[in-house]
Amino acid sequence: MDAIRIERLRCLSDTGYVQIKPLTVFLGQNSSGKSTFLRFFPLLKQSIESRTTGPILWYGRLVDFGNFHDAHQTGAENTIAFSFKFTLEADNSRVFPIPIYNSFFTREIRILNSLDIYLTLEVSADNKKENTRASKLILQFKDSNVELEFNEDESVSNFKVNSLNILDYSNKYITKNFNNRSFLPIITEFKKKESNLELFSPSERPVISRLRPFTGLFEVLIKNIQDTAHHYTSSETILKIALSLGLSDSETMLKDIQENKFAGNGWKRKTKKWTTQTKDFKNLRDLIIANIVPSLIEKCDDMLTNFSRQVNYMGPVRATAERYYRTQDLAVDEVDYQGRNLTMFLHNLKDSEMQNFSDWTLSYFGFQPSIESSLGHISLKIRSKDSDKELNIADTGFGFSQILPIITQLWFLSSSTKHKSDLGFYQRNKGTVTYAIEQPELHLHPRLQGSLTDALVAAIKAAKDNNIDLRLIIETHSEVLINRLGHLIDDKKISPDDINIVLFEPSYQSGEITIRNSHFDSEGYLMNWPLGFFNMESV
Repeated sequence: MDAIRIERLRCLSDTGYVQIKPLTVFLGQNSSGKSTFLRFFPLLKQSIESRTTGPILWYGRLVDFGNFHDAHQTGAENTIAFSFKFTLEADNSRVFPIPIYNSFFTREIRILNSLDIYLTLEVSADNKKENTRASKLILQFKDSNVELEFNEDESVSNFKVNSLNILDYSNKYITKNFNNRSFLPIITEFKKKESNLELFSPSERPVISRLRPFTGLFEVLIKNIQDTAHHYTSSETILKIALSLGLSDSETMLKDIQENKFAGNGWKRKTKKWTTQTKDFKNLRDLIIANIVPSLIEKCDDMLTNFSRQVNYMGPVRATAERYYRTQDLAVDEVDYQGRNLTMFLHNLKDSEMQNFSDWTLSYFGFQPSIESSLGHISLKIRSKDSDKELNIADTGFGFSQILPIITQLWFLSSSTKHKSDLGFYQRNKGTVTYAIEQPELHLHPRLQGSLTDALVAAIKAAKDNNIDLRLIIETHSEVLINRLGHLIDDKKISPDDINIVLFEPSYQSGEITIRNSHFDSEGYLMNWPLGFFNMESV
């Protein structure tokens, strides 16, 4: 996930695209929208954890946005929009589709080169069902644009690919109920009668009809290819051409069409004269894209779902320490958002893993945690590097109970895939692992805030070494954290390219929140930084 944009959520009118870098820091006054943006990440996570009737679960185990009307910005148009920028990698492996005569053919997309996808999902209130529904979906990539709009009766009211209006082909499209753990609507073609597909034999038609989500639109594509090809071209060749055409920018798609390995000389002579502005090419290009839309949406939904599943969240106030905890035979796969299960999480670690974590905390924070079990109860002990005495965490300062959940999860997420596999918790060889933390500096002395910043940077490096795409999202008021980052950049401990500083600034004239992006230069100095940002205003 490269960037996220939010529109009309609470006080956020339009954030623009905010880059999600290995370390993204949100800063701003109270009630400036930074917490709203950060809590969007656990909102995504809780939305895919449970069966839902719509794309967003506003109230769940992690965060509470109320309902659509509570979350919607007062006075704005009646939708909330979420946009995502990510990359679908090139996949040119399925050049030869499996003929339907021998087996089922694939519905995979041939992506000719990597696609930067800009996806926008607009949601609105369903007044009949009193829940949230998808009202609009926009997909932009290269020089193409797909736009779909949905009515409350689950029908598609608008379906355009570039300038081509797909509804002009007299097909009706509807959305199905959301799958469990799904963000994007499932779109299918409503068929009043069985598709003819007259080009193919009666035995072939049921297979095509069953495997093509847009059977009627596929007929239109087949007819278009048939008109372009030589009139003696076999139905098998027509089908191979239709299934082998790939997705990319117009120039690359044109070349793919002209050089199609299944097409004959008549096809190649005709298409050789085409340019990207040729009407016949544009029509064929848009029909290819339109037929790919169901699979493209499915790929994008998988991307969003996998990203959301790997979101980790730590709230602003962690649980207070208890002297003893009852032992439970539970596998704990993460530290929860309040740190309530921290002791059980540590109790589940192997001795070698606990020693590794203890050495890590000693190195960065000057103390070592340990677990002690007795008569069905466990306790969490802390030993300072300057002492041989272990203290129950309930007898230490409040700061320990507040920082330990954060740094435990941080250590775990940045550790190696083998380590996670040994624990049996995660299978994370691919995708982005996100850790969103609200106000990690609460109850911490400035020196400990600096140590925490060091640990954040060390975790990013460890994650890279372990081939983990870790993104830390921090919402903070800590001047110490920002200044320490500058020193770490100057010391070459982290690249300024790995950090994004996002400032949330209320506009007293318009009453809206504006987003300012700041960054560090190579020597650790802040650029585009508002003068006196951390200073008290004069009264």
